Amino acid sequence: MSKIQSLQEKLRFLEVPHEGKPLTILRNPDLEPMPPNRRIWGFWSFFGYWAVPNITIWTWSTGSAMLSLGLNIQQTMGALTLGNVIICIYTCLNSGPGSKFHIGYTVCQRMIFGVYGSGLGIVIRIVLSIVFYGSQSWLGGVSIVVVLSSWSKSYMNMENTFPDSLNMTTRDFIGFLVFQIIQFFFYFMKPEKMNTWVNGSCFITLIAMMAIFGNCLARNGGPGPIWDQTVDMSAWTTGWMWLYSITIWYGALSPDVTNQSDFSRFASSKKKMYLGIVVSLMTSGTFVPFMGLVTASTTSQLFDDEYWLPTDICLQWMSDNYSSGVRAAAFFCGFAFASSQLTFNVLANGFAGGMDLSGICPRYINIFRGAIITALLSWCVQPWNFYNSSSVFINVMSSFGVVVTPIIAIIVADFHLVRKAKIPVSHLYTTDKDGTFYFTKGVNWRAICCFFAGVAPGIPGLIASVSDAEVKTNITDFFYNSTIFSFICPLILYYVVCLIFPVKNAGVMDKVDIFDAFTLDECSQLDMEPYGGSCEIEVIEGTSDGIKEKPSFEMNKKVDDRLEVTSV
Repeated sequence: MSKIQSLQEKLRFLEVPHEGKPLTILRNPDLEPMPPNRRIWGFWSFFGYWAVPNITIWTWSTGSAMLSLGLNIQQTMGALTLGNVIICIYTCLNSGPGSKFHIGYTVCQRMIFGVYGSGLGIVIRIVLSIVFYGSQSWLGGVSIVVVLSSWSKSYMNMENTFPDSLNMTTRDFIGFLVFQIIQFFFYFMKPEKMNTWVNGSCFITLIAMMAIFGNCLARNGGPGPIWDQTVDMSAWTTGWMWLYSITIWYGALSPDVTNQSDFSRFASSKKKMYLGIVVSLMTSGTFVPFMGLVTASTTSQLFDDEYWLPTDICLQWMSDNYSSGVRAAAFFCGFAFASSQLTFNVLANGFAGGMDLSGICPRYINIFRGAIITALLSWCVQPWNFYNSSSVFINVMSSFGVVVTPIIAIIVADFHLVRKAKIPVSHLYTTDKDGTFYFTKGVNWRAICCFFAGVAPGIPGLIASVSDAEVKTNITDFFYNSTIFSFICPLILYYVVCLIFPVKNAGVMDKVDIFDAFTLDECSQLDMEPYGGSCEIEVIEGTSDGIKEKPSFEMNKKVDDRLEVTSV
């Protein structure tokens, strides 16, 4: 027995539960194609999934970044609407691998970067999950502060015992801690079972937002001074600020667009999925920021300050009048905001981080364990500094699209253009050198080069947006319109490179459903034999890297037939 095998035996008690299913360096039950009994998301599930990022404190306040560019409310809404159209297009295109072959983002990275190169895309998404988890948890903690303040005035006016150098108060820390603890209990659920909770939180939060919007508008007697602001920029500059606004708006949602396959694999119907995505984004993604913009305008007159967080408005209500009626209203609003922050954060950041961490170490990390790790690591980013010290974090978060959009573009190009929406799924779970996704020593250099070529032009503009550095070059224009450039350029480049240097087995699929993941109708449409119970992926022990997975099928000499599975 080799040293690696001996170590695995000692660590066997740490392996994830797998109920007799294969467990390898590329495979555990959470990474396998989603079986039919778990594909339960229809129109309302996808409507809720794409509504909850918009029906949150984060989205309500995002309009402030666009007004700071010199646009007025009307132009900001125009840019947001165009941004939502682009997000719909990218999301629907990126849903393909998940909705057709029921594989998640982690496995999709093997498809484009190779079984070993996939670590690049996975690590990027893990980092985003951890950072966003921390930031959204802090906003959830602020919502808990409103709830607890409605119960106790002494809590609302609690003396701060933390030093001034720490960018948070004792009161806010308690709210943050309570919110973090509550979130942990939701990781005992399956991700697809969150759909009901998501829709419920969207409903009550939308009511709370409309109540705040209506109250402020009525008390102020109109939309306020920001509504009537004019734009003092040239038409050329205004046009670029429109593009930059789209980039800011899209950038905030780009991580969710990137790992869309993680959730499109839960779809019960492609038609219902696409309809839910489009209707949700075009309604919630437009109405909520509009309410946030107008409400901030009204508060500039009501409270002599622009309040961009609805939780600040609730606290101001109680500060002005701590009556039972005001406290009840604040409690409901705080509870509603906390619910949407929780369901959004758990599903889009916690579970998403768990799915990606599962791909890093499948033997010992599944979605549950990965989600817990994501939650714990989120404390390390110290999210209280994000909102209490400077506005740099908002700019950075909104600029992540520069990094992740090339990944989306390469997935779309590879799946739809290069492979014609046909992939041999079994090869995504093997390190065999003859496998389709082994490429060159496990890395697809085509995708790696195109990724960095797509990211590099946006870096100067990104640096300029988050610092005082002056970048004297027109390359910053790439960053302002990176929503388009960072998608189109890598997509075309990757397609052209693959025409010159073709990938192996493009347009070829498995002949047998090895994973028991497809219905009889799907097998018929894919020209695939249904699962027979005798086809597995064999684990070859004792290789130089410890373990080598090899599909247990015989390959013929002809490329078209080399993926035909033979029972063993």
